[in-house]
Amino acid sequence: MRVLLTGAGGFLGNRIAASLKASGVERIRLQYRHGRPVLLETADAAVEGVQANLLHRATLPPLLEGVDCVIHAAAGMKGATADMFLNTVLATRNLLDAAVAVGVRRIVLVSSFAVYQSGALPRGAVLDERCPLEPTGVEKGAYGYAKTRQEALFREYAGRHGFESVVLRPGVIYGPGGAALSPRVGIRAFGRFFSLGGGATLPLTYVDNCADAIVAAALRAAPGSAFSVVDDDLPSCASYLGEYRRQVEPLRVVRVPYPALLLGARLMQWYNRRSLGQLPAILTPYTVRAMFRPLRYSNAALKAIGWRPRVATAEGLGVTMRALARSQAGPAA
Repeated sequence: MRVLLTGAGGFLGNRIAASLKASGVERIRLQYRHGRPVLLETADAAVEGVQANLLHRATLPPLLEGVDCVIHAAAGMKGATADMFLNTVLATRNLLDAAVAVGVRRIVLVSSFAVYQSGALPRGAVLDERCPLEPTGVEKGAYGYAKTRQEALFREYAGRHGFESVVLRPGVIYGPGGAALSPRVGIRAFGRFFSLGGGATLPLTYVDNCADAIVAAALRAAPGSAFSVVDDDLPSCASYLGEYRRQVEPLRVVRVPYPALLLGARLMQWYNRRSLGQLPAILTPYTVRAMFRPLRYSNAALKAIGWRPRVATAEGLGVTMRALARSQAGPAA
């Protein structure tokens, strides 16, 4: 079996490559655009690397020749809306066209929690694979819009061409080398950190656990499956922030209660409309409900196919905080 992994040089991609190797996949092809995957540093004839841009359609059929399964983890993570759309949606369309042309049997998409229509869920509801998906994702911002369109495109191609499709939707992926503070926890502004998540559960997945989940689904999940990816024993946003302040950086925190945050978002949206867009609506009532309303999260579907978190949350948080503290201290530490 030959597996092609896209985005293999990224934070998550490097871990997926290692998990593929540990799972005994015989032949692994790693696509990367920038940043050579760590696995390529080992002298292993079963692992090959291909530097390629998924926006260049003509280069893709050779990339997919002889591939039985594609794990598509490449996506635009930052930049302008147009850049995210190009590197997420159009790149995915190019890859799917090439995969269909050469007859790839199975394709696994790494999607995101951003595609869930979570703003419609009541307080305390369980967010899992049964949650409805966003119709367009426009209200979720550039990243949410791009991931929503990407997954809709993926489902359309699977329905039209009949390949085996599997979707993974990770929550907040964390670990050494990743981002320090998710927007779900809060935002920095005016020399302060505005704590927005409060007591809401933070849907974390440690990067190695997330990679293992993706590989387990790629190798074992039934066609048409979709999985939310979160770990066990999830902390609240407030407790995560407390550990970050204690171990990494003594932030000056302003705590914003959920009702005040929702009111502020309504006022911001009102003034955005009244001023004809002079003040951007950074937060809207919908995004506040989607990101900060207290919900519960389930990984039962993943456990049903044999996945278990390899790294416990307490251990993952400890490793991550120590790595962030070293990074914060600088080279001289």
